[in-house]
Amino acid sequence: MDEMLTCRILDDLAEVIAIPSVFSTPEDGAPYGKQCLRALEWFVAKARAYGLKAELIDGACAYAEVGEGKECVGILGHLDVVPAGNGWATDPFKMVEENGKVYGRGVGDDKGAVVVCLHALKTLAESKQKLKRRVRLIVGADEERGSSCIRRYLEKGGEVPAMSFVPDSEFPVINSEKGIAHIILKFADDKLAENISYIDGAECANAVPDKSSFKIIKGSALDNALKELCGGAPTADVFKTAPLAEYIVSAGNAFSDYEITNGECVTVTANGTAEHASTPEKGDNALWKTLGALAAFNNVIGSKYLEKISGYLCTPLASSKLGIYVNDPKSGDLSMCLSQARMVNGELELLIDFRLPLGVTAEFVAEHLEKATGCKAQVRDYHGNLYIEEDAPLIKTLLKVYRKLTGDMTAPLKVGGGTYARELPNAVAFGCTPVDIDINMHRADENFPIAQLFKNYEIYLAAAIELADL
Repeated sequence: MDEMLTCRILDDLAEVIAIPSVFSTPEDGAPYGKQCLRALEWFVAKARAYGLKAELIDGACAYAEVGEGKECVGILGHLDVVPAGNGWATDPFKMVEENGKVYGRGVGDDKGAVVVCLHALKTLAESKQKLKRRVRLIVGADEERGSSCIRRYLEKGGEVPAMSFVPDSEFPVINSEKGIAHIILKFADDKLAENISYIDGAECANAVPDKSSFKIIKGSALDNALKELCGGAPTADVFKTAPLAEYIVSAGNAFSDYEITNGECVTVTANGTAEHASTPEKGDNALWKTLGALAAFNNVIGSKYLEKISGYLCTPLASSKLGIYVNDPKSGDLSMCLSQARMVNGELELLIDFRLPLGVTAEFVAEHLEKATGCKAQVRDYHGNLYIEEDAPLIKTLLKVYRKLTGDMTAPLKVGGGTYARELPNAVAFGCTPVDIDINMHRADENFPIAQLFKNYEIYLAAAIELADL
């Protein structure tokens, strides 16, 4: 790559990273909030400046296109990002270059891939190379909440590509994506409602919460118990008293994981480590810690649900305890992530993100949740599995391109993460990250190697050409 192209890619990436395109309150013309719309408008303006045909669709998605032909090859990426979260060493919305990497929310998921693919289309346009199909880069702004943006694209008459790849996962190519189910449990628990007024978890459903707090109602049984343990206003010493200390030690947590704040009411906060919900074992779930702390005081609270919640849902063995664990050779094993919590009209609501292998339904999981916890389980949303055989032409072609440019002979992968690939026929995830690189996706200090960013430009340009001429 020449120096000018290198600079342009990094400059464009810095521009779009500076747009905090996290979902916010919908407005007219901005179904996912002003910042998500800003990111889409930036994309359309940049594509047109590069000589590409580009269009904004319904404020929800956009596309840029190059070439001629009745059919098109699709490349699908997204410009929305998860909330920044806590623990960043730098401003998450100001791209930083350091030690051969770029840092910022979205550099890896998925703005970096969108920028290099945009430049690949620009290169195709400038080359005037004649191909059998057009190449269309489709970008959305609601991938992190379930990909409604691509469904809007289709509803508004967006062209369905003959074949597509999605640079939003891992290399070499993903031929199996697990089903995704978000299931809500509602606990009508008067005793819990008498003691806490508030509880929270992750800001989005597809993340391990790195922080969770609950507020104790002044004068409640729990409030009085904590004050009695401390001989007055609760301090950090309360975490070293029974029964809370027994829970913290037995769960393998640290006393320093917890904080206590005195104000109009007592607030207990637990700290953990964020992670993508598809790989919950890599994170440290702060919501487990707050619910576990409440369960430790259940002799005071008197809830009929807390011990079941802590025992069945706040453990690495949760899926086995619930009787739902499955490991399928084609699609992998079942995983679950307790991600969100809130108190609504005196009810505790918990949201669990499940990644389901082939043959496991959301209804099957919901039935087992109800049996174990004794409350109603509601399937809020469900996205089915994606599976394409390894000898399919799309898989073989992408593997050929990748292997030629990298020498890596790794076989196709199965993952728990969900991508736009399941929204369109004949589509698969293709990169943008090698399996041996950890980019802190959905965590603080998200980063991406600059050398890999430029290698991806070469890979995606070659893949677009190969598929467009297939």
